[in-house]
Amino acid sequence: MSFRTLHDVTKNIPDLLFVFVAVTTAVMWIIYLYRAHKNIIDTETLFLRLAATALPAVYLIKSFLQFLFGRTSPRNWLISRIPLEFNWFNGSGSCFPSGHMTVITALGTAILLYYPKFRRPVIIVLFLLAASLIITDYHFLSDIIAGTYLGYISTYFFKVIFEKLDLKIES
Repeated sequence: MSFRTLHDVTKNIPDLLFVFVAVTTAVMWIIYLYRAHKNIIDTETLFLRLAATALPAVYLIKSFLQFLFGRTSPRNWLISRIPLEFNWFNGSGSCFPSGHMTVITALGTAILLYYPKFRRPVIIVLFLLAASLIITDYHFLSDIIAGTYLGYISTYFFKVIFEKLDLKIES
């Protein structure tokens, strides 16, 4: 199967990232609030709080950065021959950083921080996602690297903030 065939097969797939983030966040917040109300503060509850905070936050951050950079996507560059450039503050069709990589890395990082035994499956999923986004011409490698970094750093930042808040509450 050629790259062109992969492009043709995947070109009509709808982008459901916003729906994924919205539904996943809502479900996680509902479960978290229920557990917190019942005073169930364990690893699962802390994971839910972190993931439910990080996912919408990184989605908003990546949206702002895509608007800011306005980078031409590989598909537009290869198929439509649109020049490969940064259109500052004009993010229509922008691909930098990869939103899918950012959000899934944020979720994967939350999983790894609270459930380290799932390290191998999380890394495999992230690698497969990165490879598929590049192979299907949705992103350049730099988009993937930036999205991975943004997802990891943001989630880790929220974990540190929550730990500091929890220490203040306990004392």
